[in-house]
Amino acid sequence: MAREEAEARAASRRLLATSERELQRIVLDMHDGPVQDIFAALSQLQALERTLAADPAAAERVRHAVGLLERALGEIRNFIGAFRPPGFERRALGEIIEGLAVQHETLTNQAVEFEMREDLGDCALPTKIAIYRILQEGLANGHRHSGATRQRISVERRGGAIALTVSDDGRGFDPQRVLASEEDVGVEGGHFGLRGIQDRVAMLGGSFALESAPGRGTSLTVTLPAE
Repeated sequence: MAREEAEARAASRRLLATSERELQRIVLDMHDGPVQDIFAALSQLQALERTLAADPAAAERVRHAVGLLERALGEIRNFIGAFRPPGFERRALGEIIEGLAVQHETLTNQAVEFEMREDLGDCALPTKIAIYRILQEGLANGHRHSGATRQRISVERRGGAIALTVSDDGRGFDPQRVLASEEDVGVEGGHFGLRGIQDRVAMLGGSFALESAPGRGTSLTVTLPAE
């Protein structure tokens, strides 16, 4: 049984690494395909707008189309920026986490309190990827859905494991109701990514703890093996 469990963990780690590589391929394809097409369409519409000075109604419709395309392009670029690979293999865990916190502050204009022990060290690649994506989802949920004014990150090494806590002072929710079934996730409160976080943690043999209540904020803690 122990051998079978070890083989299953190893397969899960390979799957996480493969999934990350596939995500990066999708990001590059988006940049080289749809982004370039939208940019080209914007250029043509802007040229058309200049030729329609004598037709205010038509010019207004073109300006509206330009605005829609500019907004779509901005959202796609934000997505690409968020999921661009942060150099998992060559950068230490602490550096990657701190960089993500700074990126989140820049994109959302919301301060993030950050606490990290100096003896954090590094960890295995699958764990590093999982922690990064879990933190990314936790910060995004707190900003988009909770109405939080403050978010906090704490990361530390506990023996042979890495413990990450993401918390906020938002409106909170009922975790049992939200996580009761797959159908509930994403329906009540918009916490669609929580199931994905649970799955990542389970694949690596870690632990998942979620504390929240209406009006009391939310605290998510995951503990994953460092090696």
